[in-house]
This record gives sequence, structure tokens and C-alpha cells, in this order.
Amino acid sequence: MRTRSVLAAIGAAGTLVLTGAVLPASAAAPAPATTSHPYTCSNSGSGSAHIVNCVGTITGIGNVVKNVDIDISDINVLSGNQLNILETSLEDVADVKAGTSVILQKVDLALVTVDTYVNKLSIPIDISKVLVDVL
Repeated sequence: MRTRSVLAAIGAAGTLVLTGAVLPASAAAPAPATTSHPYTCSNSGSGSAHIVNCVGTITGIGNVVKNVDIDISDINVLSGNQLNILETSLEDVADVKAGTSVILQKVDLALVTVDTYVNKLSIPIDISKVLVDVL
């Protein structure tokens, strides 16, 4: 019956929007997502030596947790919001792919990094600039 309650909530919210009712900011804001594979990204260096470094975890076959270090060689310094977008993309992949081969997860992390840069941040980048290292 969860589907009905979700549809009812969507219908009610749509009715409020159509009638011009204003929802308080706290009601309109999405709940913060939780992840079992948190990532932290930061800028390091400058110019041609600039990298974005992301550190997090993956869970491989047999629930073995591995630490991951991702270096993106790019001259573009990412803002706080852009870093958050990248972190969320990496967390989503690590959560969804948990329990699969570590090698495949490394590939998926590299691919989502490029996809995030190109499609969400509008920054062209080549996959050869992304190094995913499992520690």
C-alpha cells in the first residue's frame, strides 16, 4: 500500500501548488540522503598540478570493505557545491555496486566521475585523467 500513500502525497502536494499554497521551506526541502559509503572530495595544488582528490570506501565481494582514493587531474578548481555533487555521485555508485567485484567498482567509479564532470558540472574531462586506487 506504500504506492497509494506516495501517490496520495504527490496528489496533495500538486493540489497545494495548483491552488497557490506555499509550503514552508522545511516541508519542501528533501531529507538528507544517507550512505554506507561516504566520500569526501577536495581541491589540491594549482594550475597544471591541480587535482581533485576524493576518498571513500567500497564494499567488495564477501562484504570486504576497501578504502578508495580517486585523483582527478584537472585545472578546474571545484566549488563546494560541485564537490558535493561529485561526492554524491560516487556515494551512489558505491552503494549500488556494493558486493560486486572490486575491479568493476573501480571502473564504475571512474565512469561516474567523468559522467559527473561532463553532464552535471559541464566540465569536459577525459577518463585518462581519473585515477582510482584501492588501498
